[in-house]
Amino acid sequence: MSEPRYFLAYCDKLFTPSESFIPRGYSAFSKLKPLYIGHEVKGPIPEGAEVVQLGPLHGPAGESAFKQLGSISTKLEETLKAYNPVALHASFGKSGAYALPLAKKLELPMAVTYYGGDATKTTNTKDSFIRVYNRRRAKLWKDADLILPCSNFIRDELAAKGAPEDKMVVHHNTADPARFEPGEKKDLLVFAGRWTEKKGIDTLIAALARLGEELEGWTVRLIGDGDLKEDLVKELQAAGVNAELPGWVEADDMPGHWAEARIAVVPSKRAKSGDAEGLPLVCIEAMLSGCALAATRHAGITECVKDGVTGYLVDEGDEAALADRLARMLTDKDRTKQMGEEGRNFALSDFNLQKQSKTLEAYLIDLAKKADLL
Repeated sequence: MSEPRYFLAYCDKLFTPSESFIPRGYSAFSKLKPLYIGHEVKGPIPEGAEVVQLGPLHGPAGESAFKQLGSISTKLEETLKAYNPVALHASFGKSGAYALPLAKKLELPMAVTYYGGDATKTTNTKDSFIRVYNRRRAKLWKDADLILPCSNFIRDELAAKGAPEDKMVVHHNTADPARFEPGEKKDLLVFAGRWTEKKGIDTLIAALARLGEELEGWTVRLIGDGDLKEDLVKELQAAGVNAELPGWVEADDMPGHWAEARIAVVPSKRAKSGDAEGLPLVCIEAMLSGCALAATRHAGITECVKDGVTGYLVDEGDEAALADRLARMLTDKDRTKQMGEEGRNFALSDFNLQKQSKTLEAYLIDLAKKADLL
């Protein structure tokens, strides 16, 4: 078997802890291997990963000229050409806009993946000459060879703003079934996410306050931190809801939490800024772990949660309906267990990291072949 060929994996902020899904998305590649490129390394570099930080390779005007003007220094061009890459894959629309001139300079086919806010936030969808992404957005969509929205919802959001539908292929978020498996289940309800408007943690806490004695015997674990936390914890305390508050949990530690939970709650909603989910990874992680989901009809959540089968769906911000569905799940444990089992089977079939990773590799190989680079 011949040695794998490089492709450029561009993300301006590399290895951000909350974005571990990016390197994992390449985990089943066998014919291609990523050369990670970007300007900041925000977290631990995965074992075996090859990284080129672009900052030292820019010309006299530095990173600003690269991002604002698309200036590619000779040193940068020669350094990357030495790897003989066959394609460029950018994670997030903003990184795609930064990477577009580089792909042109190196004559590489380019794919860009959209994950959520990069397609929905007002700051990203409005017209603006000042912001690089907004200024290059139309050109990015015109010149990119492939656009990969992470859900049908994100595809529709992009199409409504003018992205060419014939270039878009939905590539769902996924999780690794080797990491997320059911464990010994406890009477445990888990939320995991940032305590921000988009994550809907305020809706969940209002729903928990309505449940009262129905929570007796159950443990409520609310994972994460964020701007809303201080005030919402006070609301929890005022309502007499006892909850575990472990704060931020590393991605590598999340399998243990999902493994023992019976119920996962994903109450996301569109924020006032327009920010919306793509397809929350916690849904897939929880489903693979055998959790039943109580979630909202928001973004790509409806693509992975089957109402009444793998969990329950309620409208965004509907605390009364969420409390009602949670009450059903708390009291009918056999039904909740069955939902968790159905959810795991669905996730194994349709949201399996290894399958999706191989599909992504096939997309990039196809682009490289069409460009006569393979």
